[in-house]
Amino acid sequence: MPLLEATTIIDAPVERVWPVLADVSRWPLWLPTVTSVEPLGPPPLSIGASYRVVQPKLPAAVWSVVELSPNSRFSWESRSPGVRVLGTHELHPVTAASTGVSLRIDFSGPLSGLARLVAGRLTREYIEREAAALKERVERGSQANSR
Repeated sequence: MPLLEATTIIDAPVERVWPVLADVSRWPLWLPTVTSVEPLGPPPLSIGASYRVVQPKLPAAVWSVVELSPNSRFSWESRSPGVRVLGTHELHPVTAASTGVSLRIDFSGPLSGLARLVAGRLTREYIEREAAALKERVERGSQANSR
C-alpha cells in the first residue's frame, strides 16, 4: 500500500526547524492535530524513547522512536494488534536559508488495509495540517527573531 505523505518548504534553515520538530512534548501548544504528548520516560527525543500521544478522533497511541538522525530525521512507530504505523519526519536543506520537510505515515501488518480504510483520510488530513503548522510556527518565530 502506498504511504501517506505531506511535504512543504520552510523559509528557515534546518537548524531552526529541527528544534521545533524534535520537541514532541510541546507539539500540543502549536499543532491542532495533537491534544497531548506524554513522555513515558526521560526526554529528550532518542532511540527507544516512547510517548503517549492523544489526537482528536483517534484512539490514544504509544509511539516509540526507532530511528534518529539529529537535524535530519526521526521515525517512530505505534503498534496495535495486526497493524504497525510508522511515522517519519524528515528535513533536508533546500538552500542555506530554507528547509524541505517531509512527513510520512506508513501502515503495515495483516490488518493495515483495514486500518488505512478506517483512518487513512483523517491521517492524510492530519499530516498535511501538521506540515502547514510547522511551517507557520517556524516562519513566525523567524520573523519575530528578526525584528
